[in-house]
Amino acid sequence: MFRSNEFRKYLARVPISSNSINSYISYLNKVDRALNSEGRDGIDELLEKEGVDAVLDWARSATEASLGLPPSNARSALKQYINFHIDPSDKDGMEIEQSADPDVQDDAALFRLEKEMQAAVRRQLDRLEQGLVAADGGVEQHVATGRIDILAKDAKGQFVVIELKAGRCPTGALEQALGYAQSLNDERPGIGPIRVILIASEFSDRTRAAAKRISDLQLKTYEFSLQFQELR
Repeated sequence: MFRSNEFRKYLARVPISSNSINSYISYLNKVDRALNSEGRDGIDELLEKEGVDAVLDWARSATEASLGLPPSNARSALKQYINFHIDPSDKDGMEIEQSADPDVQDDAALFRLEKEMQAAVRRQLDRLEQGLVAADGGVEQHVATGRIDILAKDAKGQFVVIELKAGRCPTGALEQALGYAQSLNDERPGIGPIRVILIASEFSDRTRAAAKRISDLQLKTYEFSLQFQELR
């Protein structure tokens, strides 16, 4: 089981649209049923007994057939619920204790790194694209399919969904970013055409090929650079 009523109140304070709240609750109900069908405890019980890492590890291995919805939607809802579960007053993101399992450590570390990337990109949107400015007040926008890392406007006033991935672009990220843009279109009629920028350190040949079929999508890579300061 999970605390649906408390979670609903938490989401309303973020704030988030009622449609998105209903979607999150629906996703978590399906996750709870999927756990029960495997003979496992529900979300709250699993969090209490095995911890955050166990829930994230299970979510990474879950399939659409077992969940009854796209795994990316389930993971998005679970991460938001874990944020609520750990500290209901924290609206900026969750802190995850690292596990001895190196795969789970990587997942948690990437999640934190993407938060740091988001802050860095927000500070230099104009370097990403000249004329690009934030259009979300510095807060991730919630839509039915998840949370948009950065919602911006370009020099022509067109909205741009920016999705950030630490490291190599994972499978499903392209669909995730496009899904956010479509959800935004559905929830805000009249917003106009929405561009998508997907940022990662590198992309597979398949992702690059798929992106060429979508006119309003751009793939961008990033590199870390070292800056030195003389101390004495």
